[in-house]
Amino acid sequence: MSSAPSTTNLIESAKRAACRQAVADHFNSEFTYVGIGSGSTVAYVVEAIAEQGASVTSKMKFVPTGSGSTALIRNAGLSVLQVPDLLLEISFRPDSTEHQPIDIYFDGADEVDAELNCIKGGGACHFQEKLVSRLSKRFICVADSRKKADRLLTNWAYVPVEVTPMGAEYVRRELLRLGSADPKIRTSGPTFIRTITDNHNHIIDAPFPTLLLNSEVDKQDPAKGLWTPDGLLARIKKIFGVLEVGIFSGLNGPQVAQLGTEVEGVKPVKAYFGRADGQVETLG
Repeated sequence: MSSAPSTTNLIESAKRAACRQAVADHFNSEFTYVGIGSGSTVAYVVEAIAEQGASVTSKMKFVPTGSGSTALIRNAGLSVLQVPDLLLEISFRPDSTEHQPIDIYFDGADEVDAELNCIKGGGACHFQEKLVSRLSKRFICVADSRKKADRLLTNWAYVPVEVTPMGAEYVRRELLRLGSADPKIRTSGPTFIRTITDNHNHIIDAPFPTLLLNSEVDKQDPAKGLWTPDGLLARIKKIFGVLEVGIFSGLNGPQVAQLGTEVEGVKPVKAYFGRADGQVETLG
């Protein structure tokens, strides 16, 4: 008599289903540059892309968002191109409004709200993830259905903030002033050593009350702990010592291209959520 699938197996199956559907819908053999994120879910994106075969993938270069995704790409036999090398490889004109050389970017998220705003950074790579997203024409988010919420900070507890080691305690205290409940400098391992990012920085995990939607900006009231994703992101980024904040909101890649604006376009155009029953929900 066979046993029922474990919860872990069901979650992994949900992730794989979301990734395979996203690749089927959005991957194109004519792409030149493909961004690959750092979330655990993205392993299944790479798996689905590698199955296209060398006749398709050998013409492409894959841009990682950290050491983990670099290894993932290499282990799949795909060509790695780091962001600095990408920027040196493409032509550059200071007067050009084209700054999205990456054809598509696949990555996961820690939580996604009804407007496709995301929290990312649980894996401590959100600076690199924002950089690759800014350089991408489209960001496709892949996740299991646990990551879907009406509003950010519903199930996910905190906003990851990458900070300079010297300024970590200063930033932590400023986050307390903004209303964060007990922000903590992230540690790892049995000895609780401070987590070091690929950029040699630290991470502060800052809990806040559940966020509003950006469309509810009229309800924003920082004194009462009511923030929109855009509002909280902008305020935290003003703190001296902060490199980047794990809130991905605002415009998406196509909106930035249409407007010809220099503001960041880091929000996904579509999200795929795999369910335990094998079905895939989409948003966007």
